[in-house]
Amino acid sequence: MKNWLRPTHSDGFLLRLKARRPTYAVGGIIILFAVVICGCQTVRQTIKKSLSDNLSHWKMLGQDALEDPIAAVGGDGVVFGPNFENQPMSRKQLASADPETLVNYYSPIFVQQRIDTNAQRYPYPPEFDMIGEAHLSKEKSGELKSYVAGSPVVYSIFKKLPIEGSQHVQITYTAWYPAHPRMKVVDLEAAGVDSCVLRVTLDADNSPLFYETIAACGCFHKVFVEQWVEDMAKETFGPPEKRRKYSVEPAVKKGIDWDVAGVIDEPREQPRRPVIFLKAGDHKVIGMGSAARLRVPPSAEKHSYELASYADLYSIPVDGSVEQAAFFDMDDGGKVRGAERSKEKFFLQFVGVDSAGQPRADDQIKMHFDEGTWGDPTIYSKHLRLPPGSL
Repeated sequence: MKNWLRPTHSDGFLLRLKARRPTYAVGGIIILFAVVICGCQTVRQTIKKSLSDNLSHWKMLGQDALEDPIAAVGGDGVVFGPNFENQPMSRKQLASADPETLVNYYSPIFVQQRIDTNAQRYPYPPEFDMIGEAHLSKEKSGELKSYVAGSPVVYSIFKKLPIEGSQHVQITYTAWYPAHPRMKVVDLEAAGVDSCVLRVTLDADNSPLFYETIAACGCFHKVFVEQWVEDMAKETFGPPEKRRKYSVEPAVKKGIDWDVAGVIDEPREQPRRPVIFLKAGDHKVIGMGSAARLRVPPSAEKHSYELASYADLYSIPVDGSVEQAAFFDMDDGGKVRGAERSKEKFFLQFVGVDSAGQPRADDQIKMHFDEGTWGDPTIYSKHLRLPPGSL
């Protein structure tokens, strides 16, 4: 059995952005001006919330996208999965399943959008939209640099932790991409190594409660809840609160709201593996659903990925040597080696964000402009109204 249990190291003041998304550069200039002039914590917090509200929301695909996932992403895409024939399991079977079985059972299917990269204003290699394997090389200076290439690999973590008084299983899956390519005139996010992280939180019977997606830099955090959880929340708490779409979303008076981006419609008694839709280039999550409804066209390009332990990322062979090292610089906050976003880092350091945009090890991820910690199990009671009996 693989070592799945091995632990990892480790209203807007000066800024009221319009409904259409502004360029990150303009936002950065406003940030810099506001903080330099005012320099107080209240202004920083207001700016962070305004950025989150205006730069971190976009339209999601509906559950009907599962009926023809390739058409849903624009007619061109590739499907990555661990296998495409896993046998459905009941809640009773899942309740007694061992960690390795659960990790395999919930390993996601990725539907990656593809575009004609040569037709873009800023062309980029098509392989930047392909999931790969983590590697290390040594620069002439002697410094190690991380890169992603080769066959697709998805890295998993299995752990149990207390959520609202009870122990729950969380399984995290990380897919790495070679790069975030340049997509616009000023693209602060363009740099080597990109990512998609999925976390599945299970109930007492090892069936999904909700899912979270995020980039390993802490950007673009989204939550998707099971339909039955939202139904229970509506029955318990009533209709959604003002400016909320779902009953499971509480009104957060202080801090940055979480974005419950959708519900997952599948049989509660027989859940299946999740399906994630990803945008070309910036690898944002643009939808999520269940394999219970997934219909992949026979003609679709499919690639099976290897499922590996996240712990493998701490002992990667360095190209051309017998040396092994971590994919992350553990002496610098677990950041992916050589994957700095220098422009993004410069603009956001003024609101207290450390090395903005640079991917990190799972236990070092901070989210919502460093307001929350990815690994903190106490965050759910503030940001989700999980009804009694759902846990």
